[in-house]
Formats: sequence, structure tokens, C-alpha cells
Amino acid sequence: MNRPLAIFYVIALVFHAVVLYCLKPPASTPPKTFNETYVDVTLTKPLEPEPPKPVVVPPPPQPKIETPVPKPEEKPQPPAPPKPEMTIPEPPPPPPESKPVVVPPPQPPTEYVSVTEPKYATHIQPIYPEQAKRWHQQGVVVLALFINESGALDKVEIVKSSGFPLLDNAAIRAMKESRFDPALQGNLSVRSRAEVTITFRLE
Repeated sequence: MNRPLAIFYVIALVFHAVVLYCLKPPASTPPKTFNETYVDVTLTKPLEPEPPKPVVVPPPPQPKIETPVPKPEEKPQPPAPPKPEMTIPEPPPPPPESKPVVVPPPQPPTEYVSVTEPKYATHIQPIYPEQAKRWHQQGVVVLALFINESGALDKVEIVKSSGFPLLDNAAIRAMKESRFDPALQGNLSVRSRAEVTITFRLE
């Protein structure tokens, strides 16, 4: 039996005894002497609950560290013996052939002779670009014409630009569409260099 339950029963018996004694009617006879009985009641403190035990958290598992296993050392293999080289004798060079000596024909002079103006077979006038007109572009272009001994135009160079690519290109296009006669030195046609000036001006 639990100790608190036993204490409860003892207290209940004492309480019932006191109640029965008080309810009993008084006797006519002289009171008798009762032996007093004392009951020792010892009150004890309730049992204190045990303190909670600390929860021990196990440490996380540590990763296993694999120790690298050393690889067995490879033994160097001996070099293969060199293969014998076969030497093929070179054939003897053929005897030199006798070639006929070719005398080149006389070439005209490679330099361009400066002339005052070119000789036109067909003179094409430059066309004023419409976009240059809308932008009010005008100026003077000076071109150098290099004409060969057959009268064809070898190249055109800009000596002085007008400052506008549209006008420069229009002047070059007109000279490339023109046809020329070769310059003469005596009765021989020679290469010539001549400068032409083309002016673009809005009226």
C-alpha cells in the first residue's frame, strides 16, 4: 500500500470517531473515565518528481577518409633497338639539255610620260549625284589618269579630293567610262600621265 493512501485512511478513521463521539447522547450515570488513546499521524512531504535526464545527441558520423593505395611503380621498358635504315642510292642527274636562246622583243618604256592633258576619243561628262544636290555638296576634284600605249586607262588616282565621296566617285566613274588615244613620241605610242580637273557647282 502506498504511504499517502495509508495516511488518508488514518485521517478518515479519526474523523469518523470524532463525529460518532459528538453524536452520542449524554448518559445519566456518572461519566466513566475513558482511557485516552492518541494516534500519532506523521505527515510526509510528497515525493518530488525526478529531474528530467539530459538527452544525449550522438555526434554525426564522420566520413571515412580513404587512404590512397600507392600504385606499384612501373618498371621502364628498355628502348626498342633501332631498325636498320635502308639507303637507296639516288639516280644520277640527267645531262643538261641545250635550250635555244630566246631574245625578248623590245618593250615600250615602263614609265609614264607626263602630258598636259589626255587625248579623248570619247569624253564622258560626270553626272552630278542627286543626293549630293539635296545635301548641297559642291567642290573641285583633281584626278591623275594613267594611260597605256594602246590608249586604255590603267588606273585613276585622286590628287585633290572635293571633300565629299559622292563627288569624287562620280568624277572617277566618268573617267573610267571615257576612251583615250595614246600619247606619241615621234611615231611611237608611249604611256602617259595627265591630270584633269572636274568642278561640281550648284547653279
